[in-house]
Amino acid sequence: MKNPTIRDVATKAGVSTATVSRYLNNSSYVSEEVQNKISKVIHELDFVPNCVARSLKRTETNTIGVVVPDLSNVSFMDTVKAISDVVTANNYQPIILSTEESIEKEEKVLDVLVSKRVDGIIIASAGKNERLLRINRTKLPVVLFDRDFCNSDDNTIIDSVINNNFIGSYQMINYLISLGHKKIAILCSESNPILKNDRLRGYIKALEHNNIAIDENYILYGNYAFESGYELTKKLIMQPLQPTAIFSVNNLMALGAVAALNEMNISIPDKMSVCAFGVFKYHAILRPDLTVVNQQPSELGRIAAKLLINRMKDPDNWKPKKVVLEADIIMKSSCAKPR
Repeated sequence: MKNPTIRDVATKAGVSTATVSRYLNNSSYVSEEVQNKISKVIHELDFVPNCVARSLKRTETNTIGVVVPDLSNVSFMDTVKAISDVVTANNYQPIILSTEESIEKEEKVLDVLVSKRVDGIIIASAGKNERLLRINRTKLPVVLFDRDFCNSDDNTIIDSVINNNFIGSYQMINYLISLGHKKIAILCSESNPILKNDRLRGYIKALEHNNIAIDENYILYGNYAFESGYELTKKLIMQPLQPTAIFSVNNLMALGAVAALNEMNISIPDKMSVCAFGVFKYHAILRPDLTVVNQQPSELGRIAAKLLINRMKDPDNWKPKKVVLEADIIMKSSCAKPR
């Protein structure tokens, strides 16, 4: 499929190519009405600025775009710090942006980074983003972290470093079952289907392997926020048949679950076991300290940054790589035998 050009954008938007160029480079005034018109056409055509220029020799800007879903999540901040340490040691400066787990916002963020002519992008994508695949094909190197996907149509593969999300969830649920739990709830998020599918699959497979029936009442969907974990846990406790254990697919939702249980005077782990996917930087202040699947956020960042740097050093001979960090459980005091 032919990549759309700046002329295609100008024609469909009913403006000159010079106006589109001014909009992309933010070099002079363009009215808000025209900006909105051009932006709409860019998204409709899936236009990637500078896609032709990127296939030619280009001037480096010594900048790396770093895109995360949520800057308030400590795990992502640890990853960003690790990325920053590696790229700055290699004379690059990171440009850090957040998407709030929104594909629409992610596309706008990608447009900003491409227009700024960054030398590479490291991103935890909000989902399978066709624009990201298109950017990767224009010779602008992209590395995914914490998320992984490929385009099955043309076998385009983006470099990635991920946790073994399926195995991590599977092992955690097996651990709860080994303690005697059969009524195990999971707090999921619908905002990112990549993580939801892998971690939910691990939960379901562990129950199936232990001949425990899947109860849809114990599978709750929200988003990755503290407030979501709080509300979902309240909903769980209001059910006639309460679970004996709660597994959260991320750390912020787990903190919300703990807050809700504490508010309702439900003792952890005496009356409810709680565990999560993802580490807590300040876990020592939690009572009890949570059992978690170790997400290794700093290691994710270091490896992702090194993949990008190595690819930029030898782009012509680079073959896409997928690095999977093996899952392990950090057992603390938040899980016990059901009573």
